[in-house]
Amino acid sequence: MFDRHRTLHRYVTREFLKIFGLSLSSLVLIYVVVLFFQKMNLFSQYNAPFHLIFVYLLYKIPEVIFQWTLPYAILLATLLTLSTFSRNSEVTAMKAGGVSLYRITFPLLIIALIISFFSFLGNEYLVPVTYQRTRYLLDVQVRKEKPASFFKNYKIWYRSGNRILNIQLLDPHKKVLSGFTLYQFDDNFQCMKRVDAREVKWVEGAWWFYDGTVRDFRQDNSIQVTPFDKMEFDLGEDWESLRRIGRNSEEMSYGELWTYIQKIQASGYDATRYLVDLYSKLSTPFLNLIMVLIGIPFALKTSRSGGVALSIGSSVMIGFAYGVIFYVFVSFGKSGVFPPFLACWIPTVLFGLAGILALMSIRQ
Repeated sequence: MFDRHRTLHRYVTREFLKIFGLSLSSLVLIYVVVLFFQKMNLFSQYNAPFHLIFVYLLYKIPEVIFQWTLPYAILLATLLTLSTFSRNSEVTAMKAGGVSLYRITFPLLIIALIISFFSFLGNEYLVPVTYQRTRYLLDVQVRKEKPASFFKNYKIWYRSGNRILNIQLLDPHKKVLSGFTLYQFDDNFQCMKRVDAREVKWVEGAWWFYDGTVRDFRQDNSIQVTPFDKMEFDLGEDWESLRRIGRNSEEMSYGELWTYIQKIQASGYDATRYLVDLYSKLSTPFLNLIMVLIGIPFALKTSRSGGVALSIGSSVMIGFAYGVIFYVFVSFGKSGVFPPFLACWIPTVLFGLAGILALMSIRQ
């Protein structure tokens, strides 16, 4: 009995992995081709060397795999594998031999669990590195911008002419810089002015500083301190110039993002959107397992009403439905409608329960 099950598991695993490899490579190829045409205008606009676009695409592949295509490749492979088994009456033969449906699909669940683990590792160690290199390639090698910003002690430092900006938190949606400090130097790099503000907002083409202090350092070593509630100040940079220097969750590992959130909260700032991204790093890898749970009953119920086209169409429909629901809940989480933890886990749990209930409803 044990040898028979082991042989069955090897067969199911082999067939699934063949289709999964083909599905994943096809989806990645489609995604890369779309990226290629999307970025062609940018590379042409800045007359960048043509080979840089291929380097850019190479850096994007880990992000494409672990954050976009992997769950849908697993779903498509599940649908195609089990649909093929069912159309060829292999599932019926296995059941006639005393093998339950759970035993048949057990290897798929184990493979999905293993892939979920490696998906987390890929997002933790590989994607942040390639994401940073992608940003550097576009900003420095393509747009020819000077690498004037860097991230140290979980703060953003940015040099603009004779000024250095220190930013605790940059909110790209509200166009707000929180925990802001400006240092202004003369030609001898002597500090002439320091401006501290709790918040700096970009409003109708101008920078407005709120709740802060201006310190003017005089030549007689005296300091003039001028507090303010609100004032307009020319940074010499517009919003688009500073928007790109923001620290994105994708370029931080789970541990780095957690430490960054602690720093933000300790300083009294709202870290809601980063908390949503943090919990997403945990919930998203489990989508690989859930796609198998959904795909198994769906494939067995529809296997005799269509072929490859139906499987592909079903995977697109299921993937689109999950994507819409997940995006809506994440948006609710970042806007404060739902707690960040629930916003990230509710779609995953709902689809997981739907898959389990559908699997239990299939006749054994």
